[in-house]
Amino acid sequence: MLKIVRNILIGIKVFFKSMGLVEQAQLVASTAVIVAMVTIITVRIAAGVELSTLDFINVVTVGIFGYVSIFFALKYGRNLETQRREMIELNSIAEAVNYSVDINYVLQSALIKVLQLMHADAGWIYIIENNSVVLKHHYGSTASLFKGELNPDDESLNWIRTPGLHRTTSDLVSKLISRAIGDEGIRILTSIPLLRQGVFAGALIIGLKDTRRAESKKVALLQAFGNQISMALNNASLFEQVKQSEQLYADLYENSPDMYHSVDRSGIVISCNQTESLLLDKKKEEIIGKSLTALYPSSQHANVTATLKKIFDDGRELKGVEAQIISGSGKLIDVSMNTSLVYDGRGKPIVARMLLRDITEKKKMEEQILQAQKIDSIGNLAGGIAHDFNNILTAILGSASIMRRRVQDNPRLLKYVDLIETTSRRGAAVTRQLLTFARKSNPHAVRTDVNAILDQTLKLFEVTTPKTIHIKLNLTSEPLFVEADEGQLQQAILNLCLNARDAMPNGGIIVVNCSAIEVNEEQARLITEGRTGSYVMISVADSGTGIPASILHKIYEPFFTTKEQGKGTGLGLSVVYGVVKSHNGFINVKSEIDSGTIFTIYLPRISNDLILNQTQYDKSNIKGGSERILLAEDEISIGEIGVDILQELGYKIDSVSNGREAYEKIKSENGAYELIILDMNMPRQGGKETFDQLKKEYPLLKVLVCSGYSATMLEDGRFIESLDGFLQKPYTMDDLAFKVREVLDNPPKKGVTLNEIGR
Repeated sequence: MLKIVRNILIGIKVFFKSMGLVEQAQLVASTAVIVAMVTIITVRIAAGVELSTLDFINVVTVGIFGYVSIFFALKYGRNLETQRREMIELNSIAEAVNYSVDINYVLQSALIKVLQLMHADAGWIYIIENNSVVLKHHYGSTASLFKGELNPDDESLNWIRTPGLHRTTSDLVSKLISRAIGDEGIRILTSIPLLRQGVFAGALIIGLKDTRRAESKKVALLQAFGNQISMALNNASLFEQVKQSEQLYADLYENSPDMYHSVDRSGIVISCNQTESLLLDKKKEEIIGKSLTALYPSSQHANVTATLKKIFDDGRELKGVEAQIISGSGKLIDVSMNTSLVYDGRGKPIVARMLLRDITEKKKMEEQILQAQKIDSIGNLAGGIAHDFNNILTAILGSASIMRRRVQDNPRLLKYVDLIETTSRRGAAVTRQLLTFARKSNPHAVRTDVNAILDQTLKLFEVTTPKTIHIKLNLTSEPLFVEADEGQLQQAILNLCLNARDAMPNGGIIVVNCSAIEVNEEQARLITEGRTGSYVMISVADSGTGIPASILHKIYEPFFTTKEQGKGTGLGLSVVYGVVKSHNGFINVKSEIDSGTIFTIYLPRISNDLILNQTQYDKSNIKGGSERILLAEDEISIGEIGVDILQELGYKIDSVSNGREAYEKIKSENGAYELIILDMNMPRQGGKETFDQLKKEYPLLKVLVCSGYSATMLEDGRFIESLDGFLQKPYTMDDLAFKVREVLDNPPKKGVTLNEIGR
């Protein structure tokens, strides 16, 4: 019997525990009311008191009030239970979406969890990207919810912007969703809008096949779901932005054009970027963890260590410090270094960040610019020296010319006159070389076949070349034309050949090549001062001793020579350089010790048939005249010689020492001169200003310009066109006599051609 009772009690206990809290409370409350009513009746009966109508009413009243209390208590309990379940569901959603900050994981987890909680059949998540509504995830259905690509600003999508239940058959929804959704039996769609930083960013949409499971009272719960998912989406978006920013920073750091590394107080490299690894031709593992001094040549190790000590001990940051680091292949790289410091909590430097910029090409360019400036400065100096020498030689040659006319019948004195003229002409040749280097001489430019010039030059060169030296000439089958002064071009080639000969004292081979070439941008960068275009290329190669790299940058300097005293003037290559530059070309050199040298000249090629007119004249019949001439020359010796020569020829000659005096003299004589001979460089007023002034007031006055060099004149094309003649110093009596007669016999000119310059 006890066992039966015990089993009954156990069954009641199990049944009681299987019920929810609300059902348990309802059962307990109902039992209490029944027990109360039974107790009242039992007490009355046990007391022998009959139940009256009033007693019955009391019992019923107690039962009614008891059940009413129980009803409202249980209703409140059900609400609490519903809220508890919703809180659990919200918590499960929060746990699902906040587990990760990866956007894709957040969206996928949210979709699956909502489907589980809502007992839905399918779900989709759409996100706005690039001004389009894009499907990111779907679950329970392989079909796309919408028919095609949608514009987020389309008003027909307003139904997904707020939480709600929508039938797939409604006009608002049916025109947007695909037919496959209906085929799968989806009848109800529930939308959960998603926000990102307060702005509509997409929607989570779930589909139900059973319309009985769609409860409108759960709309508020869906809104809460949406808030949780939106919050997680916002956090994930912020994290994604931070991640992208970090990735961008890392990408900029790793692929910066500059090298970066960080060094600790002990001088150990603790990080470096990919650029440094590539430029140094080392793996990161070969840089990181090693001493900073390993990046520098051994000669700089002590300096690097001392610099690091100053950086950390004094808190000093370096700006624009130049140094040299060494690559894995042993190549030295010029760098400009900037540093910044990282401090600990006590303000003590613990890490030095170093930025190194490769300035190797910049340094090379600076060296080239400095060299060009140096050569240009030397050229200006050489031009000035040549001008002064020309003035001196003019006086000597002029004097010798007059003396020759006086001693025609005295062979003994005539010998000394010949010696003076010969020596003076040799000096004039040296000054022409200086002027050529300085680019202040006037090339007699004509259409020249380079093949012909090379052939003539090498025939001349072979006469003075030892038999131990073999000469090989490679010419093109067709003529190659350039605009050039034949004499200067021949001189430049001859100088290169002579240098090649001197570099091979024990014999060897000289190879001269000529060809046409089109220089492109890539080739131009590899050639010193190279430019793109069509060129005639002349190369002179030898198998001689070569030029040391340490002096290669000095070879074009005038008077620089490695030859023994008396065996070289140091003007050979400087003249070559000047000739090439004056013809708008450029020159390149390659040399190796004991392997020979190659000089390559590039001259602009011409393909037109224009030939500059060349006026030929005969000096065999020199005559004077009786015209009135004014000579403006500041050099006293040249002025005296000029006056004597012209008087010897029968002219009426006056002289002044500057342009101001020349103008005043002509004005005082009312322009009664047929010709004025002007020097260019004079005190008080130069030849150019005097020329302009005289031509303006006396347009029929003929002007003959005479100068040691004419660089300033050639800069003004209008001035050239206005000249009646030009005479280059130094000159002889015959040169001056012919030029004066030529100018006087011809009508006033508007100008002269370049071919007349330098006659």
